[in-house]
Amino acid sequence: RMADSSMSASQLRQRYGKGGTLKDSELSASQLRARYGVQSNSREFSTSKQADSNSDAVMMAVGAFGVVVLFYFLYSYFG
Repeated sequence: RMADSSMSASQLRQRYGKGGTLKDSELSASQLRARYGVQSNSREFSTSKQADSNSDAVMMAVGAFGVVVLFYFLYSYFG
């Protein structure tokens, strides 16, 4: 089996590209991402997920505050 560094670009594409001679199970994660055109996770991706978590926490806090205010007014009206 020939080393990748000694193969030409077209040979590498035949081997690792979409419909290549190697099965998906024989490829690394990086090679699979390249084969199917999937971008790898990046710092921006991880921070945007964090931003979503922060906005979820804020929405839960606002909702909890709304429930407390609702109970306060109901208790003061019917209490």
